[in-house]
Formats: sequence, C-alpha cells, structure tokens
Amino acid sequence: MRKNTPKIKYVSWRNGRPRFSPSPTLRQRGYQPHDLRREDGEWMTAGEALDWSRAFEREAAALKSAVDKRRNRRPAPPPKPVSFYTVEQLLRDFEMSQAFRDRAQNTQRDYRQKIRSIERHLPDAWKAEAEALTQPICFGMYDELRGKTGLPTANAAMRILGIAFSWGMSRGKLPAVTVNPAHKLKLKKEEPRVRAGEREEIEHLIATADKLNRPEIGDMIALGVWSGQRQGDRLAYQVAGRGNGRVMLRQSKTKALVDIREFSELKKRLDAAQARRKLAKVVSSHVILDERSWTPFKPDHYRHVYDEVRRHAAKTMRSCATLRDQDLRDTAVTWLFRAGCTIGEICAITGHSLQTATQILEHYFARHPELADSAIDKVELWWTRGD
Repeated sequence: MRKNTPKIKYVSWRNGRPRFSPSPTLRQRGYQPHDLRREDGEWMTAGEALDWSRAFEREAAALKSAVDKRRNRRPAPPPKPVSFYTVEQLLRDFEMSQAFRDRAQNTQRDYRQKIRSIERHLPDAWKAEAEALTQPICFGMYDELRGKTGLPTANAAMRILGIAFSWGMSRGKLPAVTVNPAHKLKLKKEEPRVRAGEREEIEHLIATADKLNRPEIGDMIALGVWSGQRQGDRLAYQVAGRGNGRVMLRQSKTKALVDIREFSELKKRLDAAQARRKLAKVVSSHVILDERSWTPFKPDHYRHVYDEVRRHAAKTMRSCATLRDQDLRDTAVTWLFRAGCTIGEICAITGHSLQTATQILEHYFARHPELADSAIDKVELWWTRGD
C-alpha cells in the first residue's frame, strides 16, 4: 500500500485502487472481499470509499444487532394444555365424596364396578369434558354399553352416571350444566328376576353343603329362607343379635331394624354351629364363619363356595343349578305367603317394601296357577253354601 493512501475501515488499497477487505469476523458472517467501484464501473475515489465504509459499518452494525436480538430472545413458552373437568374426574370425585360413603358397603362396591365398566368400555367418554355431555351423547354411551356389557350393567352404569352428575351439579363442579344429560334416558326395562326355591330344592342344597363338609353354607341358606335377609346382612349377622330366641339385626341398605322370632329349623342349625365353634375353641362375634379358616366370609369367597355347593347339588337335582343365593330372599317371601302371612306380615319379617313384596308374589302367582284353582274352589264352596 502506498504511503499517501488514506486509512479507511474495511478498505485496503491495491495499486491505489480501493477494495473491500472484511475482517475475519465479517468473513465468518459471510462477507467476501470485492473491488469498490461506482455504478458506472469506475473505481471509487478515496472520499467515495470513506462514505461507502461508513454506510457499510452502519448497515453491518444494524444487521448484527438484529441477529443478536433473535439469538437472545427467549423461546415462546409452549401453549398451556386446555384444562377441563372430565367425566373421569367427576366420577372419581363422586367416589371420594361423603354422599358416596353414606351408602351401604355393598352399594358402594356395586357402584364402583359399574363406574369401572364406563372406564373400560367407553374410554373416549371417560376422558371427555363432563360439561360437553348431552343427552344424545349419553344415549350413544348407553347403546354402546348395552352391546358390550348387557342390559343390566348398562342400565345401572347410566343411572350411576346420572347420580354423579346430580351430585356434581349441586356442588358447583359443572356450572355450565343446567339439565342432567344422563337423566330421563328412558332406559329399557329389565325383566325382574324372581326365582323362589321349592322346599325340596332348599333341603337338597342344605344336605349337599353338609355332605361337602360345608355346614356353614347350609346355615347361610337356612338363615336366608327363614329370615328373608340379604346376603351381606347374613354374613355380618352378630352373635349379640341372637338373644331370647330372636333374630335381631340392622339392615345395611335400609338401616331398618329387624327383630323376629327365630324359626325352629334355623335355631337347630345355628345351635349346631355354635357347638362346632366351641369344640374348635373359636370365639367370634359373627354368627356365620368360614369353618375352614374360622374367619368371617368375604363376600366374593362366600359366593364362590356357594356356587361350588350349588354345582354339586345340581348333579342330582338339576333345578338347583339356577338357584342363586339372592333367590333365598324371594323364597322367604313366597314361603311366608304360602303359610298364610299377609303382605304386611311378610314385610315386617323380611324388610321388603310393600311394592317389592307384591312384585315378587305376582311372579309367584304366574308360576303357580293352582292358586287360582284354589280360589275358584273357595268360591264354589261359598256359592253352594248360599252364604
């Protein structure tokens, strides 16, 4: 470079001609050396090169500032997921509520089973926004459940969903819901199951239980037909409730107090059970114990053992195959009626409502036309007497 050439930033001189000479940093940013010429192709003068250098410096500084800002800018936070109150949350909150815990243990267990059926068979609805459910959507849920679980489970599950919605609405968890979408679905009515055991069937079941060395199952059957109480209440029946020849207990479902005289056949069996327990040196507050372990039955285990006894009984009396433990309560109603008890007397013993007891007897009448024949015989007798 000649001694008389001016020093200009970013400019070098070659034989008196200006040339852009970027620094290593600028080269890393993509700038390349080039001759400094005017638009007409002539070389820039020293003054023109100085003006160009100052303009370039301003441009490069502005560009660097913009790049730095972009580099230092914090990335935008990801959008927050939309939060809403799901059907799952509604049903789980309902399960944890005091209103749920106020129900009988068996009812709570049944509710949980039906809630699990919604979770298992309707996963999309389970994760859906509760406030988005409409009656048409609930109809669709019901139809799908019927196809997957059958009518009884579908009916019960939708009824429980409706109860949960009512609970959530009353507690401000569903402010946008003004009409319960799971109510008034006009669910298909189930044909009520009424199965009363005949005397021969009950005697055969009890004898089979004794033969299988399961006398406690025979005791439960006898307690069922001679007290008319639910399975859970029989399993929970306390020794303290056997006093002065009476059966005393409080029904877990209705909280009704039952206080009836102990039937002679039942007394024989329960006295024998106490003797076996005394021989085994077992002390328990429960009247019914699993005599293999001398502990109270858990409901599932009891049902398993009862089913085993029933299967063996059905080998020699096929009709026993359809006789469930729950049928013992219906059996008690029909036997009491056949013995001449009024509806009121039956309800006083079993704790049934008048409506339910009447419904059981209606089905019993349908299966026993001889009752109508007996009534006609009575009318014939009255007519011939001329009373």
